[in-house]
Amino acid sequence: MNTRKEPFVVIVKFKTTVESQETALVAIKDYIAGFLSQQPGFISATLHRSFDGLSVANYAHWESASDFKRFAELAKDHPDLPGLIQYKPSPCFYEITEHF
Repeated sequence: MNTRKEPFVVIVKFKTTVESQETALVAIKDYIAGFLSQQPGFISATLHRSFDGLSVANYAHWESASDFKRFAELAKDHPDLPGLIQYKPSPCFYEITEHF
């Protein structure tokens, strides 16, 4: 029986254009490296770019939902937030059910 606690998973999809995708990637990367990754409970994040240029996705692991909620409260006042909102971030929350 696996008693290991699985991380809280957050996947955020950002809408981009072919022309804005690279700029969005840099802005999101800088935000993750400089702020998000420094928060208590953060485990890891992986950025993905779509081949068609129309989206960027961030797949992040947190130790718990409460750690993510604390981060989200702090993020509301972060100076980079207005620049990221232009990409219409759409977050979804997941739990890991299986590893293969």
